[in-house]
Amino acid sequence: MENMTGKKFILSGMTLEVVSDAGDKWEMCNITTKETIFMEKSVLDNAIKLGKADEVTG
Repeated sequence: MENMTGKKFILSGMTLEVVSDAGDKWEMCNITTKETIFMEKSVLDNAIKLGKADEVTG
């Protein structure tokens, strides 16, 4: 899997930024609430493939 650190995604109405690689999970920051969450890499990967998560560019 490519380096995702620093990338931002919109998923379920939340804007999430990948902070770091935490083994089999991504450490992410919810930009709106400033909360840290850990998400299984496969969950984000599947959401992207299914069009449920969009990368924020620009």
